Amino acid sequence: MSLGHWINSLSGFDHAILLGVFLIGVYFSKVTLEALIEFYDNKKKHSKFRVRFRITPAVLLSLAFLYSLIFYQILDTMFGFMP
Repeated sequence: MSLGHWINSLSGFDHAILLGVFLIGVYFSKVTLEALIEFYDNKKKHSKFRVRFRITPAVLLSLAFLYSLIFYQILDTMFGFMP
């Protein structure tokens, strides 16, 4: 079964579960990236010559995908309701 057929076969509740897992992944991703930027700023002692990093959507969503995949795998082994 291809990915498209699998997504079309899911119910509305299944879509909501997957969306919720991805939104949790986005939140964890944002917190992680902000913590890494703050860690870098503290290591450089907030020098005016340090590189100023920002959170881009590509990095945020890529890390969120990894977090949601890990979170999905954990929930899938713990519970049977995962699609």
